[in-house]
Amino acid sequence: MRRHLIVVFSLLVAFAGGIAAEHARSQTRPGMSAEVMLNVATGEIPKPTRVHANLDHWPPGTETGWHSHPGPTVFVMLDGELEELLERGQTRKIRAGQAFWHPSRRAHNVRNVGERPARALAVHLDPAG
Repeated sequence: MRRHLIVVFSLLVAFAGGIAAEHARSQTRPGMSAEVMLNVATGEIPKPTRVHANLDHWPPGTETGWHSHPGPTVFVMLDGELEELLERGQTRKIRAGQAFWHPSRRAHNVRNVGERPARALAVHLDPAG
C-alpha cells in the first residue's frame, strides 16, 4: 500500500514539475518557479490504482458527451476555454491555467465553447482490477 501511494505521488509530482517547467520557460528571466495549482487531501484513491494521463483536445464546438470515470481525475486546463455540464443543471467554466480534482463516478459533459482549440491534461486514478 505504501509503495503504491509513493508511485502515485511520484507521478503527480512529475506532472506538476512538467507544468511548472512549461510556465518557467515562458518567463523572461531564466530559472524555475512553481505555483501550487491544486492541493487535495482524499481517501478516494482506489487500491490498486491504474494511473493514466491523457492530453485531451477539443476543436471549437466539440464535446465529450455525458460520461463518468470509475476513479478521480486531476484536470489541468492548458489552452482555450471549456464548459463542464454537471448533473442537476450545474455548469463550470474552465479556463487555461486552472486545475481541479474531479471526483469519481460524477457524470459530466465537457464542451469547447470558445472559438479556439482547447487542450487539457487529465490524470486518471482508476481502479485496476
